[in-house]
Parts: sequence; C-alpha cells; structure tokens
Amino acid sequence: MPGIKLGTKVLNINWTGNQWAVKSQKVNTGAVTTEYFDKVCVATGNFFAPKWPKLEGLDNFAGRVIHSIDYHKPEEFKDQRVLLVGMHATAQDVTNSLSEAAKHVYLAHRSGLILLPRYDDNGATSDQAATLRFSLFMAFMYRHLPILWNWLFNKLLNTISAKAFPNLPKEWGIRPAPHLAVSTPLFADTLWPHLQSNFAEPIPAIQRITGPRSVELTNGRILQDIDSIIYCTGYDTNIPDGLIPHTTGTESLHPYPNNTVGSPPNLYRNIFPLHSDPSIRKSLAFLGHGNILLPGFIQFELNAMAISQVWLGRTLLPPHSDMLAWHEANLAERKHNFAYYNALPNSTYYPTFMNMGDHFKWVDDAAGTGLYRNLGMGMEWLNWRAWRFWWRDRELYGVVMGGVFTPFVWRLFEGGKRRAMAWGECREAILRENELAREGRGRVLEGKKRV
Repeated sequence: MPGIKLGTKVLNINWTGNQWAVKSQKVNTGAVTTEYFDKVCVATGNFFAPKWPKLEGLDNFAGRVIHSIDYHKPEEFKDQRVLLVGMHATAQDVTNSLSEAAKHVYLAHRSGLILLPRYDDNGATSDQAATLRFSLFMAFMYRHLPILWNWLFNKLLNTISAKAFPNLPKEWGIRPAPHLAVSTPLFADTLWPHLQSNFAEPIPAIQRITGPRSVELTNGRILQDIDSIIYCTGYDTNIPDGLIPHTTGTESLHPYPNNTVGSPPNLYRNIFPLHSDPSIRKSLAFLGHGNILLPGFIQFELNAMAISQVWLGRTLLPPHSDMLAWHEANLAERKHNFAYYNALPNSTYYPTFMNMGDHFKWVDDAAGTGLYRNLGMGMEWLNWRAWRFWWRDRELYGVVMGGVFTPFVWRLFEGGKRRAMAWGECREAILRENELAREGRGRVLEGKKRV
C-alpha cells in the first residue's frame, strides 16, 4: 500500500503551529525526509524501556546477566542453571524456551500469583468467558459497586485457580496472591508442566548476590550454582525518544514526563495529550496506553475508532479543565487502590489500566459503536432496544451477548457516527467466528481425551 513505509525510522515529530513535521530516515539508504501531517498517532504501545531492579552485589557475579528483551536462543544457556528475576508471562515464555537446553531454572519472585488455566472444562479459551454480557455487567459493577465487585471477582479467580492448580507446595510462595486490583493473573498452562517436572523452581526474592555464582535469597537460602541471570521484570512505561512530539513552548508532550515508575500516562483517557493548545489536543493521539478489562485487540481497535471519530469532528473532546479533572481523578483512584489493596512498592501492575465502568461507556460513545445504546449497561433486560434485537433475531442476539466477543460486534449497530456493516454480512461474520470457536473447543476436548 502506498501509505505504508517499511524500513523507515522516525527521527522526530515537531509541531509547526498548524501541522506536524515528521522527520524520518530510510534504514537501508540513510536518506532523510520531512513530511507534514494534520494528525499524528503514536502507536508503539508502552513496553519500551526494560526494567532493571537493582540487585545488591551484582558486580560480584561472574556469569551472564541480560534482560529478557535480549534473550533469543536457548542453546546459549545449554546445561546451565539459570536464575530468572520475576515470575510472570515473560518468565513463563523464557522458561519454556530454556527447557530445550538449560539444566534447571529458578524463578525468583516477591509475591504470590494467581495462576489461571488457558482452557476451561469445555475446551474454551479463557477469554471466551469474557462475553459481551459479562463485560457490560462488569463495567456496571465497577461503576457502581467497585469494592464489592473487586471482592467477588478476586474470589472467583482464586477459586478457578485452586481448581486448576491444586496442592501447590507452600515453599513455592505462589499462594496467597496479591489482590487482582493491583496485580495481574497469569495463564500458566505453559509453565505448569515445568513446575511439575521440577525443571523450574519458584523461589523467594533475591536478597543479594554473594559471589561469582552464589545468590542469597530473602529466606536465607544460598544458591551456589547459578550460571546466568535473566531479568524477566517487564518494562517501565515509556516511548522511544524520537516519537516524543515537541512544540516550541514549554509544555511537554511526553506521555510519561517524569518517568515515574507505576505512574499512568499524562494523557486524557490515556490517549489524548493534556496540552493547553486545543489544536494539539485534537491532532495528536497515543495508542496502546489505555487499557480496561477487555481482550487486547478488541479494545485497541475500539480506541482507534474513538480517535478517528474525534479527528473527524464527530466526537468532541471535553474542555481542557474537564480533561485535567479526569486525569486527576484517575491518579487518585489508582493511589487509593494501591493503598487499599496493599500493592507492593514499585509494583509492576500496568499503569495504563483505567476504571472499566467509566471508560467502557466513554469509548463506546466516542467510537460510535452503539453498544450501550442498544444493549444496555449490564442490564439489557431494561433496554427496549435489546428486547427488539432479541425478538428480531434470537440466534444472533444469543451469540452477541453470550458467545465470542468478536470485534465484528463494533460494526453491528448504526451509532450515528461511523457506518455499520450491512446487517446480513455482519451477522454472518459473527456467527462464523462463533462456529470457529466451537470447532476449536472440540479439538481441545479431543486432545484431552487422547492424553
């Protein structure tokens, strides 16, 4: 496509007063070009700056020390005993890869962790449980009864975890886990076989490095046989320097101006800049910095739809003072949650998460998908449009509300802003997605029978 340029690095983005000057360089030739645009969306997400927690005595260690961002080949760790700092999704992936070559893996972690199965008893993937009906109800509860819902949801996930992964050794330190309001569960099916085989061993956090191959843990245990250390500690939220837009004024457009660990971005709805110039607020956006409890690709597309409607002028951003007030409220809510649910210092809980009850409705309205208008706010039985939908097409209604939450749902209704798909075409796509999911569940169950 002519609008896509591969092998091109953006060097800087500057506001000229009425347009954005984007300076870029071709990687293979070094040729530099400056182009001008009315709108700019920085869509890199926020996983950019590797997090390196300080380990006392690290200079004493004689082996290799890397961050997971630089891990590529398991054979580089053949027959080694490898210490992973951290125990979450990245550690799971690295452990699974190391199983091809390493002798043993230690997983050092500070706190417990909710382990969840990737598939339920019916063979469905875990995200299929997050139906549209459940998501709307969850948003309603977060909006009106957040403490009650956090308690119920946390209890539900811990019950699922206990059933899927029973009798965890106490010395692993996996239970109890921090509250899900300030920590993220792990879908642990890939890690679990390595824990069962003792190839991977959960251990307490590191107290200090005591020698060329020795490490002291917080419980006093000394590991004497460590060959390499891999940080699986995630990332500090940030973006590349060249993608930080600049103006001639003193106001920063850096989404993380203070680079404070655990701080949400300095953005309205974690998308739009809080700059005093309305021209900048309406022409610049950051994608991948705002999250709620929806499957990733579903919400990223919804955020992109909202940006497009703002840029088309069909959705108006609130006054600057209201944007600032929202940001302050977002900061206050996170501060409250961290204190109320006893989050660990320097917690790695994603600083881009927002209140689902507040944001889901806003982004639905901004994107013009019409979900809330047509299906209610977690109580569709009180919405006459939902009853009309049910009466018109009960099969489609059933899979939209209780089936796979597919992005095609965003295209079903006319919301007065964006154009919906033809009803028949969208209906066919939604039913097809659900049929594919049913086939997938069947394959999973068949695989379980063979095992």
